[in-house]
Amino acid sequence: MALVYQKQIGNSHYEVRSAGASLRLYSNGVLHSQYNPNAPVGGTIWDLLLLPGFFKDIPPKQILVLGLGGGAIVHLLKTFLPQSSITCVELDHQHIHIAKQYFLIPSHRVEIIHGDAYEYLSSTVETFDWIIDDVFQHVSGEPTRGKSLQDIFPLYLKKLTKHGMLSANLIGTEQYKHMKSFAGQFSQGYQFNHPMYENRIICLSNDMCSSAQFRLNLKQFKVLDQSRKSCKLNYRLRKL
Repeated sequence: MALVYQKQIGNSHYEVRSAGASLRLYSNGVLHSQYNPNAPVGGTIWDLLLLPGFFKDIPPKQILVLGLGGGAIVHLLKTFLPQSSITCVELDHQHIHIAKQYFLIPSHRVEIIHGDAYEYLSSTVETFDWIIDDVFQHVSGEPTRGKSLQDIFPLYLKKLTKHGMLSANLIGTEQYKHMKSFAGQFSQGYQFNHPMYENRIICLSNDMCSSAQFRLNLKQFKVLDQSRKSCKLNYRLRKL
């Protein structure tokens, strides 16, 4: 891979690397984002962050993304849910710079806020149809969460609309058990896995459609239709 950009700020080292048209953002050795404008659905874990949106027959109007990274999820949301308005909150100012300068995230109906995701969640008066939590810190080359899900969960509930949906990117058994323990506060819950990653994408809502309808909704787009050989989506779905 070719090195496109690197910078050391305090104890944090940032790199943007390219492989063909694909860009990757690394912070202290942790891969935070990967995006290819020629193939936005590339069979990576970031594809799975998009998928819960297809549990809704009516696309969410207001989406809150906690944790921007390089902005791969923003590209996916704007490609497949173009009428949605997106608010992103990112603590790392360098990530915002890289997302804008190198990953070229779209600006139409996209607001980027520099700040702590959970402080924003506790202070904003806005409510959202979909909250996507993808907040990770980079410590010793490993992605970690700085705050317990137990502390965060009441904030999610306050900021979701009546028919709102929550999805979260989780790593590790402990995080998964904590999130699953809250699933009973929603009518439905699903889990996405990618065979090449240890992450689990948990999705919770009171009015999600069935898994069969979910797959029909995906088929609206050729690149998301797994019945086609050209589809690169790689995931497993099961009910919580």
